[in-house]
Amino acid sequence: VPASLFSLWYYITHFNTPVITALGIFLSGFLFWTLIEYMLHRFIFHFVNDHPKVQKFHYLIHGIHHDYPKDKERLVMPLAPSLMFVAVFYSIYYALLGNVVYAFFPGFVIGYLCYAMMHYAIHAIKPPKNFNYLWKHHNLHHYKCPDRAYGVSSPLWDVIFGTMPPRQYRE
Repeated sequence: VPASLFSLWYYITHFNTPVITALGIFLSGFLFWTLIEYMLHRFIFHFVNDHPKVQKFHYLIHGIHHDYPKDKERLVMPLAPSLMFVAVFYSIYYALLGNVVYAFFPGFVIGYLCYAMMHYAIHAIKPPKNFNYLWKHHNLHHYKCPDRAYGVSSPLWDVIFGTMPPRQYRE
């Protein structure tokens, strides 16, 4: 979080960017994280392949989480692979956005941190009153509809891409 705030401050002060503009870019990075979260979960973590090595890799990165959803040791990606993802995404965004990355990427990283904390909490604690909907949405993915409800931090992309659980499960 401090590095993200520093990056945002750097963008504002060194590129003479209005605060409102920088915050808009920051929020777009945060929102873009939710799309990446959805896409990774749907198309990478639920990728189906018959090759034994691919199946083993899939099981290690996500399948084991579905077999043991309450295992607190397997709820958040370990630090080393997370840092690799950070490096890859930062490099891509820097190549595409140039200096705008200093405002965009902090939003993306904060979005990821919110997702990670929320995913851990969904599986580890009783839902706070205002978050019950997200708990139920993600639990439907685990226990009723593994091919639906891919969004963890938001159902927005499930709505947009038509992967909401059937209505009878949501009521």
